[in-house]
Amino acid sequence: MESMTHQTFEQLQALTGCDDHLQFVVKVIEKVHISESVRVGYEQQIQRIQRRRTDPNFYLAVIGEFSSGKSTFINALLRDDLLKTSALIATSAATKLRYGDNINVEVIFQGSKAGTLKTKNNAKQITIPWLAGVNGIDIRQFIHIVTSKDEVAKDVVDLTITHPAPFLANGIVIIDTPGTNAINPQHAEITRQVVENEADAALIIIPATVPLSQTLVGFLATFLRPYLHRCIFVVTRMDQIRPQEQSEVLTNLRSRLVKQLAIKSPMLYACGAQVLMDMLTDGETVREPLKVWADRFPKLESIIIHRLRQERSHSIAESLLRLLTQLFEQLNTHLQDQWHHYKMRQAAIEQQTIPDLPSFAAQEHTICHQMLQDAVSATLLKVVQCVEQHKQKTISQIRDTIFTAENGNSLKKIVQSEAEQILNDHQHSLLLDLQRDLEQISQTAIEVGRHFDRQFSEAYHRLQTLGGSVSTDHHGGGGVQLSMSDVFSSIQLINTQMDNTDNNITGGMGTAGAVIGNILLPGVGIFLGGFLGVMAAGLVISLDVRKQKLWEQLRPNLDTYFDTAKAQAQQEIKAYSENVTQALHQRIDTYVAHYQVVVDEMLNDQKKELQRLFELQESIQTDLLEIDQRRKSLSANQQKLAENTF
Repeated sequence: MESMTHQTFEQLQALTGCDDHLQFVVKVIEKVHISESVRVGYEQQIQRIQRRRTDPNFYLAVIGEFSSGKSTFINALLRDDLLKTSALIATSAATKLRYGDNINVEVIFQGSKAGTLKTKNNAKQITIPWLAGVNGIDIRQFIHIVTSKDEVAKDVVDLTITHPAPFLANGIVIIDTPGTNAINPQHAEITRQVVENEADAALIIIPATVPLSQTLVGFLATFLRPYLHRCIFVVTRMDQIRPQEQSEVLTNLRSRLVKQLAIKSPMLYACGAQVLMDMLTDGETVREPLKVWADRFPKLESIIIHRLRQERSHSIAESLLRLLTQLFEQLNTHLQDQWHHYKMRQAAIEQQTIPDLPSFAAQEHTICHQMLQDAVSATLLKVVQCVEQHKQKTISQIRDTIFTAENGNSLKKIVQSEAEQILNDHQHSLLLDLQRDLEQISQTAIEVGRHFDRQFSEAYHRLQTLGGSVSTDHHGGGGVQLSMSDVFSSIQLINTQMDNTDNNITGGMGTAGAVIGNILLPGVGIFLGGFLGVMAAGLVISLDVRKQKLWEQLRPNLDTYFDTAKAQAQQEIKAYSENVTQALHQRIDTYVAHYQVVVDEMLNDQKKELQRLFELQESIQTDLLEIDQRRKSLSANQQKLAENTF
């Protein structure tokens, strides 16, 4: 067939705007980030459209159910009993029949038979090594095997047959599709793909004996509805219908096509292809009344060829528009996905954008400082409570000891050692409790340091954090130091004073007679001296009065002692917390000094990335709007072609 004319190219370009659409697609896929496999897929589609535009052939799909007479009709077009009829099994791949000087076959197999098998010039001796019992067959037998023998047909991926039929010489490529009522649903899908991606028109074979079965109606309505206006309906086996009923069959069938499939003006033709094949084999056996179908068949061929030629540009243009539409649909989907991908990345970056480091540091300074201050305030409160508790216990125990003394000697013993021991024991316990409270600040400081580490790590997760924790063992005074010297500081001086005042009191006690000291028992020597003097003179002085005097002298000093302990503990805690706070602030400042340059670079990179993503989204949005306009244009052109209004 002659190559496509310049006029045909101009017609196609006018109908489709193909060049402009393809240039737009190429431009989009060049600037959009897509994987290599996706890019190759688009390029293959573009190449397929280009090939279809320059391909001089017209692709005619022949569609029908099993036992519809489809193979017989194709054989009639070829004038050759080439395809096996009434086969229960057929290849799931479409078979292409194109013009050639000789009958040849090219088959691509999958599975265990994977590979390509080609024949040359009506080969008579074809060997199939993987098919037992088949050896030295001719090309026609080979065609029957690959199209109807189950164990072979199931592995056929592609089958092309060349044939010297005059019908094919008109530049027509017949695509024999799998039966639409096959058990295997893949057959219907393959037929749909053939019509959608390859065929320019389709012949729908309807047997007159089963005019428009519900399964065929369902297939046409489900899979081929967008292409029904390009379908030619051929009613086969009309020779099996009584002459007086033939017109009624066609009328009824036409009415059902209009009603059930909404086809305005169905192209419907009748034929008896089997009669023609019988005439070719042995014309003498064909009854005279049936020969009319053999005579009519060439006219039907002419009608099909004329209609195909007449609408050649429109049909190929529709195929191109369909392919372009598919391309734009895929491109639209890809761009939509890409836009959402960029949007999600942008949202993720905005959500995880690292903060400005000085602002982050200032915020963390405030937060960490407040956390420590809260801990210090809580500790100070606990210290006050702790000292008060020990004070009450100590005072209560010393008081009870004094007031339970049975005599003067017992009272002297209390003054000499017991009161001091009681205070010493409680001091030790108090120091342990205070140290425990102080350690709570240490623990809080460690937790605050870890808090800052976590916050920094989350905010700047791409940086290497400094790690570690706030050190507390070299900050502060090493614990609260409480000394009983504040209570017993003038013990020796008081002993001397008491000895000089009343030798009778100190004579039996020596320097240890005033162990607690002046602060603990101020004036106790004078009080005891008077008491013993009265005793020596035979006077009876109340022991309870002496106890009360001793207690009144001691109680203020105990209050002072514990107030001093409380003040010292509070001072120590405040000093310690100041050191810890300073260490933590230094830690934060160290991070800032260490990472400021890197963070600035990261912020700048994020800013650039956000801007890039924003620009990509804007670009995609522009392309999507353009695609939408082009799809509308393609749809309008397809509608015009369907209505033949160009």
